[in-house]
Amino acid sequence: MRSPDGQEFWNAGEYHEIVLYEKIVSSMYFSDSQGNKVEPAQYGIEHEAIDGAHDVVTFEDLGNGQTKLTFIGNETMESAKTSGQVEGWYQILDKLAAVVAGLAQAK
Repeated sequence: MRSPDGQEFWNAGEYHEIVLYEKIVSSMYFSDSQGNKVEPAQYGIEHEAIDGAHDVVTFEDLGNGQTKLTFIGNETMESAKTSGQVEGWYQILDKLAAVVAGLAQAK
């Protein structure tokens, strides 16, 4: 991920549960470019991870080829904004949208 000032951040994660077409339960952490876990302070971020906390993404079929995605994070919205999680998720979703668009064109 890239901050508004151009600083690059790396993340890695683990999937804990995947229910096809319904939900993904995962956890993410700061990492180096090879995926090795690093402390947020290495990036100048004051952030305390909650051990065992997971994020949940649910999917709801709205019909007409549309899907509602709901993200349930493990932090308050204020903390997520301050730590950069909200901007990070926007970047992740933009990348996902590009992949889905490419798959749709390939059909």
